[in-house]
Formats: sequence, C-alpha cells, structure tokens
Amino acid sequence: MKNRILVVGSVAFDSIENSRGRAERVLGGAASYSSISASYFAQPSVVAVVGTDFTSKDRAPFKKCGVDISGLEVKEGKTFHWGGSYDKDLKNATTHFTDLNVFQDFNPVLSKDQQDAKAVFLANIDPELQLSVLKQVKNPKLVACDTMNYWISSRKEALLKVLKKTDLFFLNEAEARQLTGEYNLITAGKKILKMGAKHVIIKLGPNGSMLVSKLGIVQFPPYILEQVYDTTGAGDTFGGGATGYLASLRKWDTLSAIKRAMMIGNVMASFTIESFSVKRLAGIKEGEIEKRLNEYTSMLRF
Repeated sequence: MKNRILVVGSVAFDSIENSRGRAERVLGGAASYSSISASYFAQPSVVAVVGTDFTSKDRAPFKKCGVDISGLEVKEGKTFHWGGSYDKDLKNATTHFTDLNVFQDFNPVLSKDQQDAKAVFLANIDPELQLSVLKQVKNPKLVACDTMNYWISSRKEALLKVLKKTDLFFLNEAEARQLTGEYNLITAGKKILKMGAKHVIIKLGPNGSMLVSKLGIVQFPPYILEQVYDTTGAGDTFGGGATGYLASLRKWDTLSAIKRAMMIGNVMASFTIESFSVKRLAGIKEGEIEKRLNEYTSMLRF
C-alpha cells in the first residue's frame, strides 16, 4: 500500500443545531472526516461499519475523493447517529443523543491488503479496538492515534497500551489535562511522551495546535476565517490531513515535516468548518489548499 493510509473509526450520521441553522442526518463520524481530509495527500482505505440505511448518496463524498470504502461493513440495522447543539461561538457542543446502533458491536477486521498498510490513523474509537487493529497490521512506518475523554475515564489501561505503540498522538487540551492530571499543556505533553507516545499534538480548537516532542515544542495558530458554519469534525479533519501528509513522505519523523503537517491540518480544518458535514471538505478545488497554505505561511511570517 504505497502512500496508502489505513483509517479505522466511525462513519455516522450527525444531526446538528447551531446559530447557523440545522442539519439532519448528514454524513459524520471520525473516519469520514479524517479519511476525506487525508485523501488530498495519500490514498485512504477505511474500515468502519454502517447500517442498511446508509445509501449510495451517503457514500458519494468518499468516492468523489478517491477513498477506498471496500472495508465499510454493512450490518442489518441503523447507522451510528449522533445529535447535538452548539453555543453561539460554536466552541462547546451539548450532546442530545448518541445512538450507537450497529457501531455498538463494531469489530474491525482488516483485509490482506490493509494489513500491509504503511500508515495507520486510529480515529476516536475504543482503545481495545485500536489495539486489535495494531495486532493486525504488519509493519507500519507511522501509527497515529486520536482519543476522547470517555476512553480516558473508562479505558485508560487499554489506552496506555495503545500509547506505547503510537508515533503521533492527537488529543485536545481538556483530554491532555484529564489523562495526565497536569494543567500546563507543555508539562502534560511531556508526561504523555513518558507514557510512550513519540510525538504529542494537542488540538487547541480556535487557538490552533501544539506539538510536544523530543524534537521540539511548537504552537501554531489556526487559519483565520471570517465565516464559520459548523465546527463538528474539525479535530478529525486536522488529524487526518496531518497524518495523510506525513504518510506521503519518505521520511516523516523530522521536526520540519511534523510542523508542515500541523500547518496542513489547520488549513484542512478551515475547510471543514465552512459548512455542515463534509460538503466543503469534499468539494475542495484544485489549488485551494496550496493557496490557503501560502496565505497561512504569510500570516506566520513577520
């Protein structure tokens, strides 16, 4: 799987309400955002599960972006469905329901081709499932992992095992503090390095992202937008875009490569938040990413 990236996680429907309006049963899920984001730099192959209510229309964004969804298992029943609303600044989400449906019994099984993946993005799922995936892949050159507060509180022991096998660990600032008990994010990041992760990227939402690594400590601001429509999936987009870029390199584990990946992750997230669901992310035109990267680089230069 040359320049291929295996993405394992949730493909879901989201029902969202915010100050911009409502979106009912639109494509969501960590694997959706991360794989579509990665597709602009590498060739993603998704392992996930959906129900019989998942139609060809729902598959269209993946196919448009060249994402391999042959590993998308279809089970009798309904697709994972999340519903929530956001406050006026679109920063804090309130969950109204989480219907796991067929996702409740998700058991990722990799094809022979997927087992040879050279890059793996473990999206936000049960750490036990993440461990299962890592046992199946043969010799990946890059393993990236995302998590959430629920797994930190309920599956910490399994998560710590995943960390020891992880090159690039993504989590947000609240999760970094929860996992380590440290409020200072640099201190928290260093503690996570001692837990086994080789590089830690802390997602700071509207404040960008921070790298804590033995290679160095770096913080990037976000790509600034005037109009923001929905922040759902921004973190997954960031992780997928950054990992997809690194998967395209012959040597990814340098400070300059990881810094470039973070810049790309921030830029990719800026597309996601311009629409509900993956509409904007899956519709990026040729040259738009490079244009924003150039604008972003100019913004950082002084």
